[in-house]
Amino acid sequence: MTISKFTLFGLAGACLVVGGAFADDMDEGAFEMPKEVVAAATAFQSYMRDASTIGDFSNSQSVAQSVRKGVSYQPAQLEEGMIAYGAIAALQDEGFVDGVQRAAGRGEARDAFAEQLVEDPFAATRIDGAAGAARRIAAALSDRAAPLVSAGATVKSAAYSVQHQAWSREMVDDAQGRLAEVKRLSAQVSLPSEDDNQAMVRAVAELNPQTAANDAPAGITAIEAKALALAAESVIGRAHGSDRARLSPLLTETESAQCLRMAKLNLYQCMAVAGPQYEDIFCLGQHAMADTGQCVADAARGRGQTQVAYAGQSADRSGDIPLASHHSFRIDPGE
Repeated sequence: MTISKFTLFGLAGACLVVGGAFADDMDEGAFEMPKEVVAAATAFQSYMRDASTIGDFSNSQSVAQSVRKGVSYQPAQLEEGMIAYGAIAALQDEGFVDGVQRAAGRGEARDAFAEQLVEDPFAATRIDGAAGAARRIAAALSDRAAPLVSAGATVKSAAYSVQHQAWSREMVDDAQGRLAEVKRLSAQVSLPSEDDNQAMVRAVAELNPQTAANDAPAGITAIEAKALALAAESVIGRAHGSDRARLSPLLTETESAQCLRMAKLNLYQCMAVAGPQYEDIFCLGQHAMADTGQCVADAARGRGQTQVAYAGQSADRSGDIPLASHHSFRIDPGE
C-alpha cells in the first residue's frame, strides 16, 4: 500500500517529513489542521494503545502503576482526539477528497460551505465519497477500541483470579490520596511531542483500506459525521490554527462526551469505596478500560448513537477504497 504524504510543521517552523514527502512539496492542495487538534489525536492514540497493554499484577506496586496508566486521559481531549483521529483517517480517501473539492465550489460558495459543515456536520455525509471515508473512520476507531475493551475484560477477570494471593487482599494505603491522584491524572491534558504527532499520522496512513471496506457499519454515526466535516474543512483550507475556535463545535459530540464522563464518574465512585488491592483492579478493568473502550467502539459502530444511511451519490460500498496519495498534511501552529 502507498502511504499518504504528510508534512508536519512544528512551533519553530521546522519541517518533519512522514511517508516520503519533501520540504519543497508544499502544493496548494496540502491539508492543514490546528496543532492542538492533531495533538489531541496523538493523545487519543497513545492512551488507547498504552492502556491496552495493562494486565500484569504481581504486587501492590504493579496495581498502583497500572491504575495510573489506565486513568491517564482527560475526557474532553480524548473525545476531541477521537474525532481528529477519524478525520485524519478520512483524509486518506481519494474519493472523499475529490468529492469535497467538487461540493465546496469556489469563492463565497466555498466560505458558505465551510460554515454549513460547522452548523450541520451531517452535511458532510452527503458528499460524494463519504461512505468510503466513513468506513475508514470506523475501522480506525474500532482498531483502537477493540484491544482496550478486551484488555479491560481481562483485567476485570484478574481481579477475581488474584484473590488467592495474600497481597491482593491487603487494604490500599491512603485510599483518599489514591482517589485524589486518579482525579488529578484524569484532568491532565497530554502534550505529545512533534515526533509523537508524526508517528500518529503515519499509523493512520498505514491503516489497511481493504480492512475498512470489508468491515463497514450500517450507517454514519454522529462522531463519524463530525470527523468527516473536520476532514472536509481541512481539504478546503478552513482548518488553520486560527480556525480552532470556529471548528470547536466539530470537536465534541453530546453522547460520546457523556459516555466518557460517565466512565470517569463510575471510576471515581468505584475507587471511593474500594478497599483491598483486588477491588482497585476491578475498578480499573471495568471503568477505566472497558467502559472507555466501549465509548469509542459505540462512537464508531453506533450502539446508542444517531446514525444516517450512507448518502454519497457515488459511494462504493463493497470494493477497494482509493488512497489519497498525492497530498501532504500540515500541522498549523496558529502563529
